[in-house]
Amino acid sequence: MKFKLKERDKNIIVILIGVAIPLLVYLFVFTKWNEQTETLESENSVLSQEVAHLQELMNNKEFYIAETGRMNQEMEEIKAQFPSELHPEDEIYYAYNTETKYDVLASSINMPYAEMVSVAQPVSEMQAQPEVVEDGTESVEGEAVDVENESAQPAAPTAASTIVLYKAPITFDFTITYSAAKDWIREILEDKENKKSISSLNLSYEEQTGNIRGSMVVNMFSLTGTERTYDSPSIPGIGVGTDNLFKSSETLNVGRENNTFDANAEDTQPAEGEQAEGEDN
Repeated sequence: MKFKLKERDKNIIVILIGVAIPLLVYLFVFTKWNEQTETLESENSVLSQEVAHLQELMNNKEFYIAETGRMNQEMEEIKAQFPSELHPEDEIYYAYNTETKYDVLASSINMPYAEMVSVAQPVSEMQAQPEVVEDGTESVEGEAVDVENESAQPAAPTAASTIVLYKAPITFDFTITYSAAKDWIREILEDKENKKSISSLNLSYEEQTGNIRGSMVVNMFSLTGTERTYDSPSIPGIGVGTDNLFKSSETLNVGRENNTFDANAEDTQPAEGEQAEGEDN
């Protein structure tokens, strides 16, 4: 039995095919193309913002170069105010020089060891804390880091990790005149070669003598990791080193024969004015 379509059914099928083809084209071609277009437009917007930012930087290139040079110069001037090292003898010399220069009568001086000063770092320089994930790696801001191979690639040192600031507080209990006290405090605050600061100051007036009694904590600083070299203090009146500490002779007083010397042997050398045995008169 042959199956024959009526003319009306054929027309319906043709119409359905004609409708299905554009629908399939829209679903599988135009929709994907539209999604790709939106993605490209989004990426183009981001790139346009980056281009605008780079163009702004380029337009201000000379300003940034000048400002970078100025700030580098300021940093060098600041670093030059701090010695590279700080030893107990530097603190002793400062106490000695202070008593001599400003006529300070110090009843007691306390000089503890220098301590490292914690300096706040910018957020951009702070290292993110790694988070250990299940597969044995560490994730830092969404990036996986292999813990086993991490030691093979050490992080490059930055200025914040190589330059360290140290503080050595010196506590003075002293008697001084009013004018000398002002000169001493002014010298501490205006010293541009060996930076210092005052963390505490207490002064009281003595009516009987007219002097000032007080206590002050002076902080001395050092900055390691800079190009500045250490200059050891030279305290007047204290000699360092000697040419001949034990006042020994210039040559060894030992026997020459067979390169031997008996420390317990009696001295057989003739005394001055006497002749050796066997010598003719």
